[in-house]
Amino acid sequence: MAVKSYYELPLHKVNNDLTYLTPIMPVPDIKTGLPYKFNDYSDVDEPKFDPSVHLNIEKPEYVTLLPDYRRAKQTHGGDLAYSQPFQFLSKEGVAVMKKIVIRNKPECGPSRGCRVALRGLYYTSPWVRDLHNCPKMLSMISNIIGEPVVPTHHINAAPQVNFSIPGMAGAAEFWHWDSISYVANFLLNDMEEMEGGDLEIIKMQKHAGMDALVNGTLKPGQVEKLVYGPPGKMVVCQGSEVLHHVTPVKSTFPRIVAIMCFAPANVYKPDKLVLATERQEDKSTDHEGSATYEFFRGRAWVCGNALAGMATKVPYSEDGKMLGDRLRSVVHELERVADLLEGKTSDAIGFFNEENGKHGARYMGDN
Repeated sequence: MAVKSYYELPLHKVNNDLTYLTPIMPVPDIKTGLPYKFNDYSDVDEPKFDPSVHLNIEKPEYVTLLPDYRRAKQTHGGDLAYSQPFQFLSKEGVAVMKKIVIRNKPECGPSRGCRVALRGLYYTSPWVRDLHNCPKMLSMISNIIGEPVVPTHHINAAPQVNFSIPGMAGAAEFWHWDSISYVANFLLNDMEEMEGGDLEIIKMQKHAGMDALVNGTLKPGQVEKLVYGPPGKMVVCQGSEVLHHVTPVKSTFPRIVAIMCFAPANVYKPDKLVLATERQEDKSTDHEGSATYEFFRGRAWVCGNALAGMATKVPYSEDGKMLGDRLRSVVHELERVADLLEGKTSDAIGFFNEENGKHGARYMGDN
């Protein structure tokens, strides 16, 4: 069953008075048998990532806040909807990133909408791995979001790169909200050269927005189009709470967007990761089983750090029930995750299929 509110899960509800910042999750020690080859700089033709060369970070002029989608100069922790587009990569950074993603572009069909997804770059590209872990970049993203963040614990989606399929009719990406707390998207195309491919956002609470889509009651004034601008410009978004899609691409070349994924560094705040979505994305690229392993690793990392946080952040107490409830919150999360991994339950959140006007979780390629 899909989680209605991750904040109501015992791990996060029982321990919402605690703060324990996790470091970046390491890659597996055992790299044999991984679905993606783990490369370092000696294995691939990539320059060493250098933030002074490859980044050109500018501060967004404003951000848009939840729940009323008003503009402000800064967030207040947890209320970010999305930022104004701002420059992120330098021209050198755009050129390197584009070369890497073109080299690794998968030959597969779409999973959702009219696009294919490239995943696993955290393993295969040392430049991309260093970019996603860059302290300067993480500090910038954290400042925009209003809380410390780390790369997603589901590292084969750090990042995901979507290529639209030229000549394929329909939305490049159906209406949906994301399966990870925060994303930071940047285009590798110049949108002035493209026809279509616009990012649009429904300025409503996500469930209300989905109801409006299904019932045909959505009003034009409730949709906002974001204009990225030149390649390397970024939009930071709390995609797990914002309903969005990408309009049909009519150009003869693909729209290429990199989606960097982030989780709150505080382990007691939910990262809102959805296994069903990750499985479907990996299925479309012939790595169907990898999501199971990645989800297992990520949840083990979260629960292990949750226990470490309890050992260091819970003050002295002789209240056995309170202490027991904290430990049981981790047990509950482990059991929830184990049931998902074994297929006993599903956390699918679905999307709005613009071809049939329905909300569901049936992906392209499903039998």
